[in-house]
Amino acid sequence: MAEREHWKNRSIFIMAAVGSAIGLGNMWRFPYIAAQNGGGAFLIPYMTALLTAGIPLMIIEYGLGIRTQGSAHIALGKIRKPLRFIGWMAILCALFINIYYCIVLGWTWNFLLASPDIAVWGADLAASKAHFFTDILHISEGPWQFGTIYPNLLWGLVTTWVVIWAIIRSGLSGIGKVLLFTVPLPVILVLILLVRGLTLEGSATGLNHYLTPDWGRLTDYHVWLAAYGQIFFSLSVGFGTMIAYASFMPEDTELPNSAAITSFSNCCFSFLAGLAVFSVLGYFAVATNVPMTEVSQAGPGLAFIVYPAALAKLPVYVTFFGALFLITLLLLGIDSAFSLLETVSAALSDKFGITRSVSTTITAVFSFLAGLPLATGAGIYWLDIMDHFIMSYAITTVAIVECLAVGWILGAKNFAAEVNRTAEIKIGPIFSFIIRFLTPAILGYSVIRTFVDEMQAPYEGYPPSAVFAIGLGTLALIVIIGAVLTLVPTKSDRENGIV
Repeated sequence: MAEREHWKNRSIFIMAAVGSAIGLGNMWRFPYIAAQNGGGAFLIPYMTALLTAGIPLMIIEYGLGIRTQGSAHIALGKIRKPLRFIGWMAILCALFINIYYCIVLGWTWNFLLASPDIAVWGADLAASKAHFFTDILHISEGPWQFGTIYPNLLWGLVTTWVVIWAIIRSGLSGIGKVLLFTVPLPVILVLILLVRGLTLEGSATGLNHYLTPDWGRLTDYHVWLAAYGQIFFSLSVGFGTMIAYASFMPEDTELPNSAAITSFSNCCFSFLAGLAVFSVLGYFAVATNVPMTEVSQAGPGLAFIVYPAALAKLPVYVTFFGALFLITLLLLGIDSAFSLLETVSAALSDKFGITRSVSTTITAVFSFLAGLPLATGAGIYWLDIMDHFIMSYAITTVAIVECLAVGWILGAKNFAAEVNRTAEIKIGPIFSFIIRFLTPAILGYSVIRTFVDEMQAPYEGYPPSAVFAIGLGTLALIVIIGAVLTLVPTKSDRENGIV
């Protein structure tokens, strides 16, 4: 086998992991989840989830990648050969997530192009909403009403894939140079937005809505599930990405402290982004006499409707701060997108012994073509359904199996002994209890609760045919393609001893 490429140093590796973990969800999901689940009190279950699920899962994925020097299918296959399938599930989740993640970046390019006119199309919530749904998305009436492939969405998608393909194709040295720019710059830009937000009249209203503790919510199990869901969603575990990134590090790399740095960096950025977002939303609520409950929402609505409308109300430098926010979104999204592409590219190289350039090009072209339905009027419906089913079922299943495989088959004690040889922070019985019992139980309960809800009513009221075809169809494709990749042996599989 060809010698495996490695990161230049541990700092670059951690920056890559942090860049992968910190994405669009940190800006538009965490602030809303915190505000709706107890405000400041939410930080208690959130930090509990970080310590009992986030960091342990990060240690597992780092450990699997470093100990095997291979992608997820190799890392899990070396524990037990049938577990190759779970590894491929993780990798294919990264593939499908990136298909719809890149269309969101395509929207962002469109918004950036229109940012000089933000004062017009963001004049109020109604205008901002019309700009997003009509001018950008050309949204149809449902998931089966496609319309056509719209030129603005197509060029946004093309631009995104060309950018991330160029980054990954250059190899780890090129990625390292990009990370030096794309990881710290969003932090600087968010700090600028925060400083501006704190100087606005009404910012305290937004911050109070974001942070005022509602201690009574801590007795609600939904809040705790939301905290674990947010940690799981935010850290990029279960995608195979952290395994792939760690596999580019030497076998004597320190693990627990690296995992803690990555995880805490991600969570600190989420909290900081919440301060920046809600300070401006508070100003907007006061300026327009709109309740905070109406302007506080999650997902694309926050980033592409409410926040631009809030920025459009700024007394000065409206265009500057609008462009600043959109550039921040692009930088956050690009890091995550190229990490997902790298996950799949590295796995194909490991499986078929092909070069990075070839595997990256194959993956990018396939993903672009598969993403074309998302450039139609039905795109946002497809995105929503695919995201829900992958995150709620496939990714969660991968994480449960990873915990059980390391905790029970490989052996938590054996794994801890390997990790502790180079660890700055030792892991022991508490780590063993978490990965063998606590995290699988919590994630398993989450899957069951979600499934029960699905049985009572179709997700988000979508037509059952769409939920079945798009949601379950995506899961079926992951399973079928994963099974084929598992059952068809290659020379590299034999060399790695996983067939």
